Amino acid sequence: MIRMFQSLYTLPRKTKQVLVLLFDVAVIISSLFAAFSIRLGYFYYPAGLYGDDKLLLIIFAAPLLALPIFIRFGLYRTVIRYVGFRALWHINQATTLYAILWGLIAFMVANWEAFPRSVILINWILVMMTIGGSRLFARWLLSEINTNNGLLQK
Repeated sequence: MIRMFQSLYTLPRKTKQVLVLLFDVAVIISSLFAAFSIRLGYFYYPAGLYGDDKLLLIIFAAPLLALPIFIRFGLYRTVIRYVGFRALWHINQATTLYAILWGLIAFMVANWEAFPRSVILINWILVMMTIGGSRLFARWLLSEINTNNGLLQK
């Protein structure tokens, strides 16, 4: 396990940014599925009924909306070791803008009468907690490894 963190630590900065970006793509898509599942009370996967095929497209296209917003708010410029309240505030702003825009697009494209509106709020909470929490966890993990073991210090 320590070797894995050592290898991640020694990767070039651009590679780490791409890894974080790919993690965010997975978080966005899985958070949307989780939001629908939480709201509906069962595992939800759009099956093509009642405009669900459009909803499936909107779910898988959500990273195309979110990533430019996240890049603009500087979520991939911040070095994880130094994530602080300012970075968390940017995460809050970026996820809020993404959730609002995604909700508007979902209402316009999907069957708005059958679309649970609370999914937008649940998705926003899940994305904010997961992205912000993952960055804070990575910061804590790096600081613990650096201070306690000295394994990753150069």
